[in-house]
Amino acid sequence: MIITLVTDQFYKNNHGTSVSAQQIYNGLVKRGHTVRVLAIDETNNTAYALKERYFGKPITKIINSQGFQFAKPDREIIKKSIEGADVVHVYMPFKLGCKTIELCREMNVPCTAGFHIIPENITSTIYMNKVAVVNASLWEKFKNCTYRYVKHIHCPSLMVAKLLEKHHFNSNLHVISNGYNPIFKILEGEEKPKVFKDKIVITFIGRFSREKRHDLIIKAVNESKYRDKIQLIFGGKGPTKKHIMKMAQKLPIYPMFSFFSKEQIVSLLNFSDLYIHPADIEVEGMSCIEAIACGCVPIVSNSVKSATPQFTIHEKSIFEHGNYKDLTEKIDWWIEHPEQLKAHRKVIAEHALKFTVERSMDYYIEMFEQAIKDWDKDYDGKNKKKAIKPVIINNYETK
Repeated sequence: MIITLVTDQFYKNNHGTSVSAQQIYNGLVKRGHTVRVLAIDETNNTAYALKERYFGKPITKIINSQGFQFAKPDREIIKKSIEGADVVHVYMPFKLGCKTIELCREMNVPCTAGFHIIPENITSTIYMNKVAVVNASLWEKFKNCTYRYVKHIHCPSLMVAKLLEKHHFNSNLHVISNGYNPIFKILEGEEKPKVFKDKIVITFIGRFSREKRHDLIIKAVNESKYRDKIQLIFGGKGPTKKHIMKMAQKLPIYPMFSFFSKEQIVSLLNFSDLYIHPADIEVEGMSCIEAIACGCVPIVSNSVKSATPQFTIHEKSIFEHGNYKDLTEKIDWWIEHPEQLKAHRKVIAEHALKFTVERSMDYYIEMFEQAIKDWDKDYDGKNKKKAIKPVIINNYETK
């Protein structure tokens, strides 16, 4: 097949969606498909290079602080990227995605879309994630601009699929993990560096933003019976980093803050005792998949807007959303049960095998083939005579 991937960002690794797109690109090429990428590329390395879209210095700075960029659509470049393609896959419901789907319908080229961001990911940044009317308007905006015109939507988790069903996204909702890089695995014999030998190492890899809730980890560790032995390690960048660094000064052992390479993260996850993912909002949680693939036992939030509970299989690996005292209880329980912690490392790594990128590739290709087969350039999910009801295709229940 000739497949065009459409995403605002692709050539930078500072955003989960771009990392996912890179993995899918590599997986499709490995299987012999021809893959085009329509994305921001300021160096014009490809025939489908787009420029960044600017909104003025203050707003663009806020957007960039979240590790994100918006592409400036160019009608001729978009047409060039999709002409002759068997299928086009759009990642984001912003201006580039909307324009691409419009042209796919005009040129009669089959198109699918992915759902990688929920409204609360955006409204949390501007302290409006609890304002129902704002979130509702964004849900409608996403649907009306992008998703109403495609019969097949990629959902990175069952949680996302259920949200789309709830909001009446009239499409086939394919639950497909973004998948993790095979570099993430258990390294036999990996030991803690000497500097951490007498410490309990707890790690969290994630962008420093409000919805990721680094603050809960700091509060929980400060309440722990073992606070004097716990070494926190935070990996990532983002706008709330300085605030979290200041907040962490109350801890007896100051956390390590850094931005790690993939290889460094693999090593870190292998010698860490626990991995905590406290986010309020998470459409999948790539860093949590990577952690369990390395055998690092997780503790995750049970937030209804977070998909990370799918990466746990132990009751002590889930804490009550937003409740740092419950998180403290779970941390202390694992510390007090070292034999169970050790045994669970292999169990959780085996669980991770459900979410390999190779397995995801099978499901992606199935979705593309179905989309080509039943493509209808005039489909409209808001047209009562044409619309299908939402259908969740959960690959992880049936296979």
